[in-house]
Amino acid sequence: MSAKRRMTKWMVPAKVVLTLGLFAAADTVWAQPPGGPRPDRGRMGRRQGPPSGGSMMRLGQLDLSEVQREQIGSIREGNREAAEAASGRVREAREALQAAVTADVVNEGAIRTVAAELGAAEGDAAVLRAYVHAQVWQVLTPDQQAAAREAEATMRDRMAQRQRRRQQR
Repeated sequence: MSAKRRMTKWMVPAKVVLTLGLFAAADTVWAQPPGGPRPDRGRMGRRQGPPSGGSMMRLGQLDLSEVQREQIGSIREGNREAAEAASGRVREAREALQAAVTADVVNEGAIRTVAAELGAAEGDAAVLRAYVHAQVWQVLTPDQQAAAREAEATMRDRMAQRQRRRQQR
């Protein structure tokens, strides 16, 4: 077999594989939302994980001491089961409400009952987040609390700006 024939024998399949790979990569890039993928978002752009409360998201920006990190970790660990249960209850109530809304026959009483259960579940979850927030807040120094409030205000301003931009489109 000649050298040219041997080279051609492998180049055609290699070109095909390379072309398919480029199409797959291009498809992946085109499927991304504007600004790239969001690591904190799951399916359909929804946040992943349990809802967090306010400035708790920015604890990493507060220059916590090792002792504070341990205390906050134990607070979160101590409330993990309750938070998971509350999150599960909210999720189940949302699913039940969706099922009631999309039922073949409209049952206003059932929809209102399930909506009330969802409200109660979300209220319970919010109260739990407030207790966790208060416990963590007590661990922070006054300077850290002020920095957390400032970061929260900055985040609210950014969210308001984004909302205004969306409304202008």
